[in-house]
Amino acid sequence: MKLAKLLGTATLSLFLTGTAALADTVVRVTLIDKSGSSDISKPLGLGMGMKGDMSMAKMGIAANPKVAVPGTVRFDVTNLASLIHEVIVARISHPDQVLDYDTGRNKVDIEGLQVLGSVNEIEPNKSASLIIDLPAGQYVLFCNIAGHYMAGMWTTVDVK
Repeated sequence: MKLAKLLGTATLSLFLTGTAALADTVVRVTLIDKSGSSDISKPLGLGMGMKGDMSMAKMGIAANPKVAVPGTVRFDVTNLASLIHEVIVARISHPDQVLDYDTGRNKVDIEGLQVLGSVNEIEPNKSASLIIDLPAGQYVLFCNIAGHYMAGMWTTVDVK
């Protein structure tokens, strides 16, 4: 009887904590459009490592925390923006790395990137999750819908 009661308590505890119990770190990711968004059909030069004036960014991604422990990382993504967005997670060599960019398509050329996962087509005011096993290193989270990355829609996360 004591064992059944103990197992019941453990099951309830796992149920209440949900999938958070399965991740070593949970990173809350928020996608936003900033007020006064203008035409993003031409690259705005706000990609990672480009030293652009990020105060001019028309879109953004916030990650909290920005440091995770190696192992299973769950990204809980919420789109607070007025447009559909996505989040791609890729390993980078350093936080000032400039990603290859296809100006004709107005997108990051992901061919040379080590992409580890993504959450695609997140509707406005919707959420999605992505669980990835990440070793120590640096990672970029970005939206690769045409124009969004160069409009400032990226951030970095360290795993250490």
